[in-house]
Amino acid sequence: MRKTLVLIILSLLFMPIAPISAAETEGQHILMTREEFKNWLSNAQINREIRLIQQHHTWLPSYKQFNGSNHFRMLQGMENHHKKTMGWSNIAQNITTFPDGKIAVSRPLNIAPEGTIGPIANTYGIAIEHVGNFDLGHDIMTKEHRETILYINALLCIRFGLTPSIDSITYHHWWHLKTKERVLDAAASYNVKSCPGTGFFGGNSTISAKNNFYPLISDKIEEILESGQ
Repeated sequence: MRKTLVLIILSLLFMPIAPISAAETEGQHILMTREEFKNWLSNAQINREIRLIQQHHTWLPSYKQFNGSNHFRMLQGMENHHKKTMGWSNIAQNITTFPDGKIAVSRPLNIAPEGTIGPIANTYGIAIEHVGNFDLGHDIMTKEHRETILYINALLCIRFGLTPSIDSITYHHWWHLKTKERVLDAAASYNVKSCPGTGFFGGNSTISAKNNFYPLISDKIEEILESGQ
């Protein structure tokens, strides 16, 4: 009896700082629903300053490669590519969203993301990778995916005290591939990526973000705060 009690106490002492309420985990990857992510985020202890939420799309893999159950295979594929081909220390993004609305946390939020967007955006950033090719003429975002993207951006804004704007929620398209400086809309197409897509919530320009993305996130923030959910 005493031995059992000691084991229970030890297990409580060494519980994770952010309890994993997700239905599934594989390696470092934690796969969650929106509600599970909300609970996870509210319990996570994050000790670095977050000022910027990055929006990316995978381009490849796209919706064509997603079969509804291969979340972990996709995540492992991205992790392998980032480490073996790109030479990064880990999977580049902190968070990944999927067409079915599921959310994966991989790279810890306490560790800055990596990637071609560059160190200025990464130092105080969180990178979200949305599975899909959202350039015009390609994937049409599902309703569940759209809801998840708005919901997690709203939750992150609430958690880190951010107001949706070009200074707090950024598109990869606004950062120069060579200089890694923010250029917003003032760059030739060959100097920037189209990411998160020319069809992402109406486009990848700052005007599109201001008109079509930020207002929806602001509405979602208000909805979450009013409902307490």
